[in-house]
Amino acid sequence: MNDIVPIPPPQLTNLDGLVNVMTGLGTAKSKRSYNTWQMTTLNDWASLDACYVSNWIARKICDIPAEDMTREWRRVKSDGAEEIQALEAQLLVPNMVQEAVTWARLYGGAGILMLTGQDLTKPLRPELIKKGDLKRLLVLDRWDMAAMTTNTWDVLAANYLKPEFYSVRGGSMQVHHSHFARFTGERLPLRHMAQTQGWGDSVLRKCIEEITDMVAAKDGISELMQEANIDVITRQGLTDELSTDQDDMITKRYEMFSLMKSNIQMALLDGDETLDRMTLNLSGVAPIIELFMTWISGAANIPVVRMFGTSAKGLNATGEGDDRIYNDSIRAGQRSYLAEPMRTLDEVMVRSALGYWPDDYDYTWNPLAQPNDLEMAQAEKLRADKHMLYLESSVVQRSQVMRELQAGEEYQFVEEDIDELEKLEEGNMFDEPVDETDPIAYAEKYVNENPEPLNE
Repeated sequence: MNDIVPIPPPQLTNLDGLVNVMTGLGTAKSKRSYNTWQMTTLNDWASLDACYVSNWIARKICDIPAEDMTREWRRVKSDGAEEIQALEAQLLVPNMVQEAVTWARLYGGAGILMLTGQDLTKPLRPELIKKGDLKRLLVLDRWDMAAMTTNTWDVLAANYLKPEFYSVRGGSMQVHHSHFARFTGERLPLRHMAQTQGWGDSVLRKCIEEITDMVAAKDGISELMQEANIDVITRQGLTDELSTDQDDMITKRYEMFSLMKSNIQMALLDGDETLDRMTLNLSGVAPIIELFMTWISGAANIPVVRMFGTSAKGLNATGEGDDRIYNDSIRAGQRSYLAEPMRTLDEVMVRSALGYWPDDYDYTWNPLAQPNDLEMAQAEKLRADKHMLYLESSVVQRSQVMRELQAGEEYQFVEEDIDELEKLEEGNMFDEPVDETDPIAYAEKYVNENPEPLNE
């Protein structure tokens, strides 16, 4: 008699979720238990190059956010703002920053080399920059900036776990890191920064699988469309004919049929032959392509309307909500992602434009969405109503409104006139209010305000 051997219970793989030993959910019997995440190669620049050059979707993923971050640029708010902006235009700073952000999104990092005449092998000293010292800016991607030495010893240094020196495009000269304004890619854990020499991750690398799937699906659909309509000829006794070694004659017969159909646009058949046309149903193809479009847009954090140029879907959909969310994302990138490299550039560029560093230096990014004429007129009407309300309530003075209009470049006033008006308003603020029903007090006020006697 055989002993009954109990079946061991399935090995549990899900220790913190739902487990069902009967169906295998959460155990080693579940197919989901074999799903694992694996790290792909971070430094496969050849694949990134091929994808960026060959595919327009990959190019847009890298180019569009870089263009939008620098499209409207910024407004400098400090002494010498006009000189600073003039130097920005001369050195093409918005174009340089746009290119650097593009390569950072493609390769995970880029840098702008500032050529000031100082020794590139020694640390850059911004405090020694004089007016006109910044001669040129040179944009390099991370593969043009080979790390010579990585700082792993000084935790307090700004370039900890980043290169101390670079060699530019395989050259022998060492360039100190302080001469570069670095633009890093996507954030990586510190354990992986050693693999990337202190750079970030490529934005395109995370989307390349989705792009590959979409291109493969599109190519497959194109192949299917080549065979969307197939002619099917039914012939009695075809099987018997094929068994009597008449293959060549049958092949030649239908080659002639196809040739005649192409030449005379007419199908000629024998009496025992019938022609049917089979049409491939492609009705479910469009939703698949749209799903890929949505998936890629989500991976790249770019709206479908901006990425593919399609109109917004849905009843009364205008796409304004998507644009607002995307613009908020770009503005967040300007304030956080561009803050450090722009500060490094400004330390040199502002001193080169003015010869000194202004204490009140600051700037604001211009709005991304440009209002139309109607929206601008409505906004000006609201500002005018606000000024009138504050003036009538004595919250502000006329001189303050004039200065605000002048700062907003809506109107230009003579500075001396505003100063004189301010002094007059300050004097009136300390005057005692006069009861106009009292004739003696009113007369004294009139005489004080008009010291010259009346002409007889």
